[in-house]
Parts: sequence; structure tokens; C-alpha cells
Amino acid sequence: MNKSKFRRKTTPIKRDVRKGGDLHCLHIKVSSPRIVMHQIMSGIGKGIKCGVLLVLLALIAYGGHRGVKHLFLGNEKYRLQEIDLQTNGSLDHARVLELTGIQLRDTIFAVDTGEVRARLEELPEVVDCLVERRLPGTLKIRLEERVPIAWVRCETLGFPGQEMRGVLVDEQGITFPCEGALWDTSKGLPVIVLNTARSDEFRHGNKTTHMDLLRALHLLSEFYAMGMREQWLPEQIAIINDYSMELRSLDGSKSVFGMYEHKRQLDNFITIREHSLKTDRKVRHINLMPTKNIPVKFAGDPVLVKPGLAAGP
Repeated sequence: MNKSKFRRKTTPIKRDVRKGGDLHCLHIKVSSPRIVMHQIMSGIGKGIKCGVLLVLLALIAYGGHRGVKHLFLGNEKYRLQEIDLQTNGSLDHARVLELTGIQLRDTIFAVDTGEVRARLEELPEVVDCLVERRLPGTLKIRLEERVPIAWVRCETLGFPGQEMRGVLVDEQGITFPCEGALWDTSKGLPVIVLNTARSDEFRHGNKTTHMDLLRALHLLSEFYAMGMREQWLPEQIAIINDYSMELRSLDGSKSVFGMYEHKRQLDNFITIREHSLKTDRKVRHINLMPTKNIPVKFAGDPVLVKPGLAAGP
């Protein structure tokens, strides 16, 4: 029997160069003084080129800035010649210059219109503002201001009432201090007197949350809407308590109103006051809160008047 020679079968393994396998890369780095010097000189050359490029860019930027400054900022042609201010309120040129810091000797391109607008809109009495340039030398400013209808007096908050730097309020109940020329246009407005209030109920430039003040403003607005005679217009509205307020007219007469039903009470007010004119009687005091038998005090004795009817002789 012949002896057979067996050979073990093997499976060839593929070498994966990406995974390392059996292959190795040999990196040889050759260095010599000449090579090092060449690298240094090459780096210096690149640095010089970058430096020259930066200098050129700086010179271009500086030249552009000087050109723009000469063409616009320093050009007498664009010198600020006029501030075209239009407003529905009391802000005048002097106060606008004071608040915005505009220099009349500058050109219109030196005025930052965005900053001017932002400073003016910071004022509690300003609703909206538009600032534009008009070549060659006009700055156009359009303002919408709040229109006050009354002063607010409250001792607990230090609101003095009808005084310079006092507190004004518009028809929506938004408060703002009396500054500048506002005094000239507002000094004849009626005063609303509050017994007490909290400081957090008033944030100038925002609507007040003091409900009694809002109800007094509603009465005042209704008064103006009814087309009253001038001598009957309010001089002062004082909050008495949670449910009533007293209105003093320009002729010195007083009328008590409730917090609600102002239309009904004003209709009775007009009826009584018109009859007093016809009968040549001077009204001292009216309590308009009752729906029946309204107490009216004339220059003589008190009289009870039924709603909707004229006072008797």
C-alpha cells in the first residue's frame, strides 16, 4: 500500500491595504540646513506678500472713507439747512434738537436718522415718528403725538395736577408728563382728582389700570361729545368713592355722577341746565345718580326734578 502524502488545504487571505494588512508605508522626511533655509525664505516671502496685500486693502479702505467723507460728510452742498418738522402736538424744533443731539453745522449725511427716530419714539407722548433726508439739505421729521384731555392729580403718587411737569392723560387713558411746550397747550384742561392710587397702575406711555380714572375719562369724553355749552364744561372731576364722582363746571356749579350710565345722566344734566337758563335760575348743585326725583339746588331752595322733565319755577 502506497503511502499518500496529503497536503493541507488553505484559504488565501486577501491583504487589505486600507485596514493595514501586511503592507506598511514608510515615510521618510529628509532634512538639511539648505532645505530648512529654503523653507524659511519661502515663509518670509509669503508673509511679505500678505503684508503688502493688507496694506493695499487698508489704503483702499482709507481712501474710500476719505472720499466718502469729502463727497458727503464734509461737502458744504449737503449742509443741514432746514429741519422740516410737522406734528399734531407740541414738540418744537428747540426740543427736538435738545433730545436728539442734531448739530446744525453738520451735513444731513452726518445725522443718524435711525437714532433720531429712536430717541423721539422714547418719549411717552409720541405715538409714531418718521425721519427722512431730503437732498440737498433738508431733514424731514413727521411726528404723531398723543392729545391730552385732562390732568391727573393724586397726592399719594405726587402727581401735582395742573402744573408744569405734572401728569397728563389722553382719551385712551395713556399718561405722560407735561414737558416743554405741552404746558402752553394743556394748561386749560380739566383736572381729575384721585383719592388714592398705586404706582404700578401708572406707566407713562402705557394705558393706566386705575379703573376710577378710566371711568372719569369716559364721563369727560361723553361730555365733549354732547356739545355742551362752554360754561358747563368740566373744570375738575373728583372721585368721591367707589360709586360716585363730583364734576365742577367752569361756572362753579357742581354735579354728582355715578360710575356708569353716563349717557342717561348727561341727558338729565342738559335738560336741567337748559331749563335753568330759560327761567334765569343759577344751578348750585345737581345729584344725577337717582333715576327718579333728581335733587337740584338752585341759588335759592333745593328742588326735586323728575328725569326727563324741566325743573319747576
